[in-house]
Amino acid sequence: MVPTHDHTPGHSAFLFSAKGRQLLVWGHVVHSHAVQFAHPEVSLEFDVDQKQVIATRKALFQRAAQAGWQIAGAHLPFPGLGRIRKDPKGCTWVPVEFGPIRADRP
Repeated sequence: MVPTHDHTPGHSAFLFSAKGRQLLVWGHVVHSHAVQFAHPEVSLEFDVDQKQVIATRKALFQRAAQAGWQIAGAHLPFPGLGRIRKDPKGCTWVPVEFGPIRADRP
């Protein structure tokens, strides 16, 4: 478990690890991916402790980008799975490429 202190105190994320890869599954770390990856300091009205949420988001983005974690979670664009890339002005959401499952591939 990874404490995330999202909009409600006590929220947590789960970090899964297998075969040298890691996946972090979170709840409400991000509410608006188009805004908050570039500007993690943006908070919403229903964030109970806005300063804590912002600090958590910034730290989690940094940690996930450095570690190369895959991320799955709420409020992310389809398919809701990707990673965070650190950019000079903040972070960018990089979704996994989605495609149909082909019967001719194992």
